[in-house]
Amino acid sequence: MTPSPASGFFEVQGRARFQLSGPDATRYLNGQVSIDITRLQPLIARPACLLTAKGKLCALVQIWRDGDNLFIECDEALAETVQTRLERYLIADDAHLEPLPMPPLLKHIFGIEAPAGALRINRTGLSGFDTAEKPSGLTAATPEQLALLRIVHGQPAWSVEINEDTLPQEARLEDAAVDFDKGCYVGQETVSRLKSVGRVNKRLHGFLGSLPANLTLPARLHPIGQPDTTAGHLTSTAPHFDIAQTAALGYLNRQFENLERLGVTDDQGRPLGEVECRAFPIL
Repeated sequence: MTPSPASGFFEVQGRARFQLSGPDATRYLNGQVSIDITRLQPLIARPACLLTAKGKLCALVQIWRDGDNLFIECDEALAETVQTRLERYLIADDAHLEPLPMPPLLKHIFGIEAPAGALRINRTGLSGFDTAEKPSGLTAATPEQLALLRIVHGQPAWSVEINEDTLPQEARLEDAAVDFDKGCYVGQETVSRLKSVGRVNKRLHGFLGSLPANLTLPARLHPIGQPDTTAGHLTSTAPHFDIAQTAALGYLNRQFENLERLGVTDDQGRPLGEVECRAFPIL
């Protein structure tokens, strides 16, 4: 059973960074992403949505300020997409976007207070910071532990829970990664309209239940006793920290969000078990 990692560290891999500099950098980026760049505190990263004009995700990024410069970090697989998208509207602005190499041997420490001068950034669902220093007295988190932390805290992963067809509210990104009282930005009309209407067709949820190890995903969700009715699907699973059950992320179609228990089947309709719908963090 996977022990509960209240704190630990891991090497930061699979990420890409950009620096945006120049007199118009803040104003320009503020018109491109879903958070208010003017509110950024030095060396405190915030998640933000980079959207299409129709309000769908180009990428989920982390943004922070260091001195006069802004830094944008994304999944390495989205580096070209993010660069192209940010440069598309960079025409008459006095700002310069530059790809940066990731710091070598960069480590992320989570679960303890950040020292002065460190970049505070949430990579696991727990508070944490990046450092080039060798951690002392901490245990390296395993990939299984990191996957579980992400699931327990409801953090969607690109190409797993979120992709270019995802609306921010579907993945519950509106609380951490959207400022609704800021000025205009690309995709704002759709995001704001969904807030006022209060409805998307599906929403990311957390689940807990008894499921076989290494099940093939996505797995279909259905109301108990109605195996032919599709209520949603599971996208990620991991054995839970301290109990003999499986934590999972997945999407429920809106009309089934009131169900507390659901059945799980594979793509052939074979039963795999049952899960309970749980609030985040999944306990």
